[in-house]
Amino acid sequence: MSVTIGILCCHYTNQAGEEDFRLIPGTVIVKRYPCSGHIEVVDILKTFEEGAEAVLVAGCEKESCHNLSGSSRAEKKVLGARKILEEIGLEGERVRFAFLPRLDTGPFMAEVKKTFETALKMKSKS
Repeated sequence: MSVTIGILCCHYTNQAGEEDFRLIPGTVIVKRYPCSGHIEVVDILKTFEEGAEAVLVAGCEKESCHNLSGSSRAEKKVLGARKILEEIGLEGERVRFAFLPRLDTGPFMAEVKKTFETALKMKSKS
């Protein structure tokens, strides 16, 4: 079963390359932003419209955010997107937020894999 996941992230949290994403047996839509605080609810919802079954929003750890509170703003926007998804009859768990260390591919890819597992779960329900 093929699934698509979306990743919206601060460019500091995503140093993964093509070879890292090849380990994910599905389609990965990656959108990088100067700061996760620039990600809007509409960006998250548009990623679903583009075919994603699940979306990961990734920001820096709170104490290391380059723009101070960008990650905290992004976390709140994920909560807003979850609420909208639930209002239209979709599972809020389709969108997740992760605070990640800067420039470290390991934790980032672990969150990508969790998002992929969520996407598989959602696809099997439909």
